[in-house]
Amino acid sequence: MGVCGEQKDKKKKPEKEENKILTNEITPIEEGKKDDKLKSVPNMKKSYAIKILNTDNNQGYNKVIDGDITIHQMLSEMKFRENCDFIIEFENNLKIGAEKINVKLENILIEIFNSDIPEVIEMKYSYKGLNIPENAIEAYRKDNKIIGSAIMDSTDIFGIITYEINTRSLNPYYYQRNEYPELIYFNSFTAYCNAKNCLYFSGGEKEQSYEVEEKSAQYNEFISIDLTKLSSNNDKLEINQLPNLNVPRTWHSMIFVPNKYIFIVGGSNTKSVELYDMEEKKLTKDSELNEERCEATLCLVNNIYLYAFYGFFLHKDYNNSIERCNLLKEERKWEDIYAVEKSALRFKPSFFAISYFKNDLLLIGGNDAGEEERYDYLYKLENEEDKKDEILDYKFESKEKINIFKDKFFMPIDNNKAVNIPLSIGGEIKVFILDTQTGKVISYDNNNK
Repeated sequence: MGVCGEQKDKKKKPEKEENKILTNEITPIEEGKKDDKLKSVPNMKKSYAIKILNTDNNQGYNKVIDGDITIHQMLSEMKFRENCDFIIEFENNLKIGAEKINVKLENILIEIFNSDIPEVIEMKYSYKGLNIPENAIEAYRKDNKIIGSAIMDSTDIFGIITYEINTRSLNPYYYQRNEYPELIYFNSFTAYCNAKNCLYFSGGEKEQSYEVEEKSAQYNEFISIDLTKLSSNNDKLEINQLPNLNVPRTWHSMIFVPNKYIFIVGGSNTKSVELYDMEEKKLTKDSELNEERCEATLCLVNNIYLYAFYGFFLHKDYNNSIERCNLLKEERKWEDIYAVEKSALRFKPSFFAISYFKNDLLLIGGNDAGEEERYDYLYKLENEEDKKDEILDYKFESKEKINIFKDKFFMPIDNNKAVNIPLSIGGEIKVFILDTQTGKVISYDNNNK
């Protein structure tokens, strides 16, 4: 990180101290002792001229601020994002991080500048977690003009279904697997997700690999297909080979998080989470779930948290727990979420989809452990720390049959609509358009474009 402004210290410190990151050495001054401390600093002022640059968006900020406020209060005036890790770098190369957020500004300045506090205090701040937009729904809307689904249950044919937002057209494309060696890895055990008009596929395993000796036959392949380049003239399918997964996976989940991240989460016999940076084209190990989850449903919540809902334990029982991870933290960790069930949950939740709905979430369809009736649920998000999220029954206006969703996230396409293509079963191809203000579902089949 560069330095904002010229060096202000009259006494140059050794290089190893210039780059020192302050830790908990700074202790807030007790009210009764504050005056004595300030007397030892000749030019200590009550107010300070602050000049700050946000290095993430080059946005500047200039203001005279009272030194009695905390760093958090100062940053709040700049509409600084809550719950994030950050670094503030002063003009003499000294830095503070999020652990100092509740320390008063004047105490920080005494430690940083000693007795030579400049007239204008120049600093830069930057976020240390992922760069997530503050309006994720708008980012999803802008980034996705066409979404897709895949048909992978045939050993001979590989199918891709696309839905074009502007023309409301639903189009199928079919390819012979023997013409594309890359496609042999992807089948019903594969995960995929939509991101920026592309489909991303990862992992999978050999068909019928339930025997103990074949459990290692999981794949770590990772590819993308540009949906805008598909052609009805049977032109050759372009497949973009991506870095192999760090952990071979099956029965796992994927989600696109704006503006450039794909999370690859869990699966059978692993709690690991991987992160793909679409711009840097790098795939890295990110974090660890608290529990193993096969086919968990993922959702970005409040532009901060990645939620992992339910799923199942392979060959065992369903997982009825929820956990989340703060993506704005530099080191990401998953925490358990305890939601209050306001109704008796009748289905074993897996393979269901999720959508933003007003200020809450809708849990839609899925596998209900053999029952014929489909139940949907409203997940009410509680923003107060001392209260828990709630899960309630919800009835759609549409009386659709049970639907299984491989890409389990409904993609927002405007301010009050989201779209998803459920898994094609028995040759029936359709797309769900969800009104995210009323909960009404509109279904289009292949003959109703």
